[in-house]
Parts: sequence; C-alpha cells; structure tokens
Amino acid sequence: MRKIFISLFISVAVAMIGVGIIAPILPLYAKTFAASGTSIGIVFAAFSLSRALLGPFLGRVSDRIGRKRMLIFGLAGYAAVSILYVAANSLWQLGLFRLLQGAASVMITPIAQAYIGDITPSGKEGRYMNLFYSSMFLGMALGPLLGGELSKLWSYQMAFYVMGALSLVALILITATLPADDSKSKHHRKPATDIVPVREVIKNDAVKAICVYMASRGFWRQGFNTFYPLFAAATSGLGEGSVGIILSVYMLGGGLLQIPFGFLADRYPKFPQIIIGSTLAPLLLLLVPFVHSVWGVALIMFGIGGLSALSRASILVIRTELGRKYGMGTMTGLYGGAFAVGQMLGPVMCGVIVDLVGLRAVFPFGSAVGLLGTGFVISRFRRWKNTCSASGIDVAQRMFTS
Repeated sequence: MRKIFISLFISVAVAMIGVGIIAPILPLYAKTFAASGTSIGIVFAAFSLSRALLGPFLGRVSDRIGRKRMLIFGLAGYAAVSILYVAANSLWQLGLFRLLQGAASVMITPIAQAYIGDITPSGKEGRYMNLFYSSMFLGMALGPLLGGELSKLWSYQMAFYVMGALSLVALILITATLPADDSKSKHHRKPATDIVPVREVIKNDAVKAICVYMASRGFWRQGFNTFYPLFAAATSGLGEGSVGIILSVYMLGGGLLQIPFGFLADRYPKFPQIIIGSTLAPLLLLLVPFVHSVWGVALIMFGIGGLSALSRASILVIRTELGRKYGMGTMTGLYGGAFAVGQMLGPVMCGVIVDLVGLRAVFPFGSAVGLLGTGFVISRFRRWKNTCSASGIDVAQRMFTS
C-alpha cells in the first residue's frame, strides 16, 4: 500500500505541475488569436466538456477493468497534447486541443483518487485522501510559478514543451511502479454484479450535495482562472510572472492545509467544516477587484484556498465512504465530472458577463454562484441525514457527529 501511495503521489504531483504551467499563460495565448471574452471562455470550457461527458463513464469502467492502464493512457495523452498546443495556429484548433487534454485528464486524477480510495483504511479516510489530494494542489501551485517564468524568459511554447516532458516523467514512474491490472492484487476491481446503476447512485442526497458542491466550486474557480490574468493586466499592469504567483498561492494554500484539515475531518463533525469553508471562500472572492498589489491578492487567494481545503477535506471523507458502496471509480468519476461541468459553464458565462458588463463583474458573479451552491449543499446533506436516521442507517450520523 505504501509503495502504491508514494508512486501515485509523486506521479500526480509531477503531472499537475505540468498542467499548472499553462494556467497563467493560456488566456494570454488565446488572446493572440484576437479572441473575445466569450471565445476565451469557450476555449477554457472545451477542457471541461470532455471531462464532464467522460468522467462518470470512465470512472465506472475503471471499477470493472482496473486503474493502471487508464492512468498510462491519460499521461500519454497529456504528453501528446502539449505538442499540439505549440502547433495551434487558430482559435478553433486551440479549443480542440483543450478538448483532447480534458479527455486525457479524466484518466489521471479521478482514477488515481479511486486507487487511493481502494487502499484507504476505514476510519482514516480524511488523512489518507487529503494527503493524496495535496499532491495535486502542490503540483498545481508550483506549475503557474514555473509557467509564468518560462513564458517570461523564453516563450509560451516553452511552457507547453515542459508540460509534455513532465507528463512523460509521470508516465514512466506509473509504468514502472504500479502493479499490473491483471495481477493478483485485484482489490481495486468491483465485480460487474456489484456495480450499482448510475440512476440509483444519483438518487442519494449526499451524492447530489457532493456534485453540486464541486460544480459550483468549479464554476467560480475556473471563471477566476480564466479572467483574472486579463483583469490584472488591464487594471494593474501585472504580467505572467505576477499572475503565476497569485494562481500558485491559491493552490499552495489548498495543498498545505489539505493535510491538517484531513486529520480534522477524521476527528470532528464534518458538517460545520463544510458550512464554514464553502461559505467564506466565495465571500472572499468579492475582495479581489479592490486589491491591486500582487501580495495583497495573493493573501486573499491563500485564504480562499485554505477555506476551500477545509470544506473539501470533509467532502472527500464522505465521498470515500460512499465509494465503498457505489464503487470508488463511480464516485470519483461523478465528483470530477461535476467539477468539470462547473469549469465548463464558468468561463463561458463569465465571458458573457465580461462582454456585457466588464471584467470587474466576474468576481461578484462567481461569488454569488458559489453561495447559491453552498445553500443547496447544506439542504441536501441535512435531508440525507434525516433520511438515514429515519431508516435506521447510522452512516450519515457518523459523518456529522464524529
């Protein structure tokens, strides 16, 4: 178990550094094709469209056939797409390559999370899942810093090449260290007769709450990632390097605090942690347009990242518990697919807001969507708890009292 955990932790962190590299430059790269706000939003949404469509499906496939081969295909796809980005010479090609990258990503992070869920001991979901989750955030935190500096010192194209190289490193590590899918260790598979139909899974109020939580977070976070680089350049004259710092600090806050908050989720009631984090994080977003210094915005983003980690830590524990019933791949696929729906809608709708009202309006708009999502999540979790209590099922009681 330790060998698998370490291998996946390092591989996902390396792959996420590669993904994060292009975060501060992609909106500016798209702008070189004379793209409008709506067009840039559509380019960003293409990545999430394929994730939303394929995430739940491929997660369930991994429950049947195993995880390793899907991780290999995904990392190979990431490496290939990095070269395609460099070759793009029109906006529609850039959107197509984002679509392909989204398809590849579905076979990496959700599948790796499902693998970790399979080997996590009962009662330690918070510490194991959140320790692993920190690998993604720390990788994404280092990525924008590196991407901003690479594009400043060399070119946008250099950032894409480095993304491809890091994906190859992760691919080699996964290939060399993870047991084969057809090995004797088949704990990560679920017999076909045990696969719960999706229509039954999504009837669960806790599943609905998790999906809406992820969709609303994906909405305002990707809206911010898409348009803050343009806002910063237009209002404060900040370049790629400064934007990279700001985007990295958000991920750094989430990555560092994800670990202690995981222990917190194992020991204390989860419902209050979900309410506090999911309410305060989008509220802090309202401060961003009024702060123009790099480190002022970075401090706000660190707070948003930390508060998001607080609520997400408990969400991950509940998701892992549900995964033991419905299939880890199924739950991580739905979790990632819901996040992708938010990531897809966020840039497009924020792009429309930009074209109609202006860049500054993106931040209150994203905050409002986040708060509406929080309200739905709270109501569904309460309904789940009441339903379980009436049925004599103690799982919800355990999730919210210990």
